[in-house]
Amino acid sequence: MARKTATRKDSRDLFARALRAADWFVNAQIKCPRVWMSDHGRFLYYYYMPEKREVPGINWTHGRALFVLTDAYRATGDKRYLESMELGARYLRALQPLDPYYPVTHGSIREEIPQSPWGGVLDGAQAASGFLMLHTVTGNPDYLRRGRAFCDFMLRTWRPDLGLATQAGYYPEKVAYLEGKNAFSGIHNASAIPFWHLYKITGEGQYLPPLIDAADRILACQRGDGGINFVRNIEAVGEPPLNHHWGLGQGDERYLLRNDDGIVVVVLAAHQVTGDRKYLDAMVQYAEWIIANEPHERPFNAFGVQANNVLDIGRAAGKDWSAWVRDHLEKHCLGLQASGTGDPKAEGGFRGEDEEGDAGIFGGKSLDYVPTRNTAYMAGLLFRLSGKGSGAGFSPWGVEGG
Repeated sequence: MARKTATRKDSRDLFARALRAADWFVNAQIKCPRVWMSDHGRFLYYYYMPEKREVPGINWTHGRALFVLTDAYRATGDKRYLESMELGARYLRALQPLDPYYPVTHGSIREEIPQSPWGGVLDGAQAASGFLMLHTVTGNPDYLRRGRAFCDFMLRTWRPDLGLATQAGYYPEKVAYLEGKNAFSGIHNASAIPFWHLYKITGEGQYLPPLIDAADRILACQRGDGGINFVRNIEAVGEPPLNHHWGLGQGDERYLLRNDDGIVVVVLAAHQVTGDRKYLDAMVQYAEWIIANEPHERPFNAFGVQANNVLDIGRAAGKDWSAWVRDHLEKHCLGLQASGTGDPKAEGGFRGEDEEGDAGIFGGKSLDYVPTRNTAYMAGLLFRLSGKGSGAGFSPWGVEGG
């Protein structure tokens, strides 16, 4: 089969598609007609096309929206993207407790609503990187302050024996850890991504030890063939069901990560910081495993992550694996973009929801949904391929912009 190569027209077309995905975030953003309706400015978690129903976004969905819109604004200078980001950031601000009376959870980010009793650290980390991406395009010191406050929360609660806290609780104030149970020990360490972004912005080195520790914990989940399991010890957990991260296949394949939530950023950052080849070599092996074994149709969001991994690892290692990405682009990315719907809350987004099994909470089928999860990954991929963006918060080069 002839391998697909890029042309200038291809790059223009991919950039146009990336901007259509960015437009989805702008057009689907909730605009409330009355000031006392508190969803005003929220991005969507996902949209159910047949019944025009929506689920408002939470902390990580807002972070990922900011990643996409950062790339779009950097590339175009279009103020619509900036205005949408700053409106969405109002909601994120409301989720972050900065009351010094609460010394443990100060700077953490609540999960769904300002009254939420908890906040996942991995989810909050994507929101924190969203604040930092927004700072890079506005210079607003409040966004930097908020990204730093979250990193300080993670640094303050990091334990060398258990790693990063996995959850903040507010009633009463506390943090929890999962590493002792060996649960989610792979993707949880993507929580360290904002450490890297903050370090690149400020040069403050106190954030590097937990970043490197997180990279080591990720490598501990890697199999001999290069694939990465969602836990270090598969014997310590039960049989995983299919979801948007793992559970695909038979036997030990079910423990493999398909959607890895950006762990590659942490490991490539550790390589840049330390110069230790083990980090880059492990990621090259991971990329080679992806190329040899993927993509699968499910989960729908996985190809976006895997393709971004292949491109970013290739960039770091001086290897060009873009032909593999382009060979699968139509089926696993472009063919999933909602087009010609006439519905601004669907148009330009990427379809396919796996979190509830084969659909979302409204029923139907996976491809009836337009989720932030897919749209953010795919938009980041299209910006990379077009040469007009880096993937922002899901990129080792997100602060630099390319």
